[in-house]
Amino acid sequence: MTSKHMSNVGLCLGTITLLVGSMAVVHAASSSAKAGDESKKAAQLFRDIRTDAVKVRTAAARLDTLSASPASNWLDYDRQWNEIMPSVEDMQMKLARLETLKAAISPAEHAELDQSKRLIDEIQSRTHQLRVLLDKPGVQTSDPRFRTYSRSLRNEAQRLEKADSAS
Repeated sequence: MTSKHMSNVGLCLGTITLLVGSMAVVHAASSSAKAGDESKKAAQLFRDIRTDAVKVRTAAARLDTLSASPASNWLDYDRQWNEIMPSVEDMQMKLARLETLKAAISPAEHAELDQSKRLIDEIQSRTHQLRVLLDKPGVQTSDPRFRTYSRSLRNEAQRLEKADSAS
C-alpha cells in the first residue's frame, strides 16, 4: 500500500472515530436531559399529589364537622364523599405515573414515593369504607364510624400533604 493510500485510510478511520465519539457525547447529553426532564415530571407529580391531599383534608374536615351535627343528613355526607373521591382517584393515577418514572428518580424521591404510596393506600381504604357505610340501607348519619373515617382521612391526607418533598 502506498503512503498516500495509508494516509487516506488513516483519515477515514480518524473521521469515523471522531463521529462515533461525538455520537456518544450527544447520546449521553440526550440521556442526561431525559433524566432531568423525568425528574421534573416526578417533582410536578409529587406537588400535584400534595394538592390533591389538601382537597381531601379539607373535605374530610367538613365531613368531621357534619358528623358532629345532628342536623346532617345522608345527602350532606354524600356531597363530601363526592368531593373526596375525585382527588383520591387523581392521586392514584399520579402515583401510577410516578411508578413508571421510578428508574429515573433519585433515592430521596424513591423514599417519598414509598411514603406517598402507603398514605394514598390508606386514604383509598378509608374512602372505600366511607362509601360502604353510606351505601348501607337505613344508614344512620349519627354512626360514630363517620367521625372515625373522616378523622382518619383528614389525618392521612395531612401527612401526605406535609410529606417530606425530595422535589
